[in-house]
Amino acid sequence: MDLPRLSRRVKRITVLTQDENGNTVPVVIFDKRRKKKKSTKALKPLEGFARRFVDAGNVTASTYLNRHKKANRKRRDGWVRDLNHNVIDAGRKGMKKLDPTRLIKP
Repeated sequence: MDLPRLSRRVKRITVLTQDENGNTVPVVIFDKRRKKKKSTKALKPLEGFARRFVDAGNVTASTYLNRHKKANRKRRDGWVRDLNHNVIDAGRKGMKKLDPTRLIKP
């Protein structure tokens, strides 16, 4: 039996049928459930920290790159003139993303 295109919200389709004795029996036609994450519970906080750290680094790098390009468009050798300011501002934005108060929480 081909299933029509289903919404992402549909997790499972169960049809009630009768067996040879007349009892009502549920039959699962479609089942889409989330798979368990393959990770050790002890390493979960460490994984969260690593993910937040990498995200913060990504934000810092992309922010610096945008500021670098903008400084170069504004004036000749603008990236050199604005280097200190751009690095400091990008670092601040990365630290906001890192959120030091959440380093311990998973």
